[in-house]
Amino acid sequence: MPDPLLEMNGISKSFGGNLVLDNVDLTLWPGEVHALVGENGAGKSTLMKILNGVYTRDSGTIRVCGRDSHIASPHDAREAGISMIFQEHTLAPHLTAAENIFLGTEPTGPFGLLKNAEMDRRARAVLELHGFHLDPGTRVSRLTTAENQMVEIARALMAATRVVVMDEPTSMLSQKESQELFRIIRDLRAKGMGVVYISHRMEELPLIADRITILRDGRRAYTGEFASVGAAEIIRHMVGREIRELYPPRGQPGKQVVLEVRNLSGRKQYRNVSLTLHEGEILGVAGLVGAGRTALARGVFGLEPPESGSILLRGRPVRFRNSREAIEAGLAYLTEDRKITSLFPHLSLAHNISVAALEKVEQGIILRLDEETRRCRELISKLDIRARSERTPVYRLSGGNQQKGLIARWLFAESMVLILDEPTQGVDLGARAEIYRLTKEIVDRGGAILMISSDLPEILGVSHRVAIMRRGEIVATLDTSKTDQEEIMRHAALVQ
Repeated sequence: MPDPLLEMNGISKSFGGNLVLDNVDLTLWPGEVHALVGENGAGKSTLMKILNGVYTRDSGTIRVCGRDSHIASPHDAREAGISMIFQEHTLAPHLTAAENIFLGTEPTGPFGLLKNAEMDRRARAVLELHGFHLDPGTRVSRLTTAENQMVEIARALMAATRVVVMDEPTSMLSQKESQELFRIIRDLRAKGMGVVYISHRMEELPLIADRITILRDGRRAYTGEFASVGAAEIIRHMVGREIRELYPPRGQPGKQVVLEVRNLSGRKQYRNVSLTLHEGEILGVAGLVGAGRTALARGVFGLEPPESGSILLRGRPVRFRNSREAIEAGLAYLTEDRKITSLFPHLSLAHNISVAALEKVEQGIILRLDEETRRCRELISKLDIRARSERTPVYRLSGGNQQKGLIARWLFAESMVLILDEPTQGVDLGARAEIYRLTKEIVDRGGAILMISSDLPEILGVSHRVAIMRRGEIVATLDTSKTDQEEIMRHAALVQ
């Protein structure tokens, strides 16, 4: 019998006295896809970052192909044939896609000069091999979030010879792109490589996973064959309780139109878009990557003011020149890329929550920390945000707790019209259920939500209606109680 590709035994790790991993084991065999699941903060990404040399373990051993391995840096991991697709993007925005793919391994000629043409040619071949259609000469700062993810995947696959770790790789991919990734994973398995696959999308795992390890509170709660454990049992191991109702029952929207968009067009990314959002309603926005959903949201919120058309808020025309004016009018926007455009990572959780409505905790030019603490503690408790205190720097929180902190920001500001762009991206089942409960609470008290999501079960489970975008236009608006994923995809992809 061959040796395991990877053995991690007794791995423990603490940050500032906080035990994040406690004696965790994980074994990966040749040709195996091993699912690694757990709630946000359970230790999944930390365990894999130790494997990739980003963090140093406090104790435990790592063996690669039967040999003890000292992995103290990402370079050591690459030398061992291990690469990782990170949940949060790690690309250099000022470099091209090709330069990012080959970063650290660039082809060079005499005197160390880069062979840019060869690098572009090889990058294009790698991207096309994996079904990713983008120009390798484009700067990463000009790529969409989904295209960034494609570059991350291509870079990791270029470096891996034994093990690939994929941390939420489909979080920003369309259904078609996700299927292409699953084909790549099956090819890696056929070549005898091993894949550790982290995902909160339970529906993906039966398509690819051979075995599963479940972490809870930094400890290994379960390891076994994936086929022998059902979804309900996985959830029990993850959260220590049953989640009986992921999607809460929907109330009836009111008749009053809260937000109306008429023939809105902007920067050739969307055109002639019209939609209405009623009091007490969640309106989903679906579509393939590049359909213009995020550009539309940014236009409505004043981040990129539209070129033509009109926006009405409770029947009154508005034209936001910037996001501050939108916030003052009662709008909120939860962006799809929280790390880049929403979070202040080195500020405290409390400051990240209060930043959109500082006037609530200011007295003249003085910030009243006691009042900020009181208000923020209520929201932290209400949303079950797991942090040592409200003064913990937000970069120390897990992705799911960061996301809940951003939702708390808009609850703090008492916004009544929320634009949520991929609100549960990278968020575990327990946190998802809590976010869905909060969205219901917001609309039940008269708020309204425009929810952009690539997760069609989420769109169908949460929203009252769904507006489907294709190539910058809304091509259909459907009652979610009378449609299904197939019909939405037919409109989104123009499939007859």
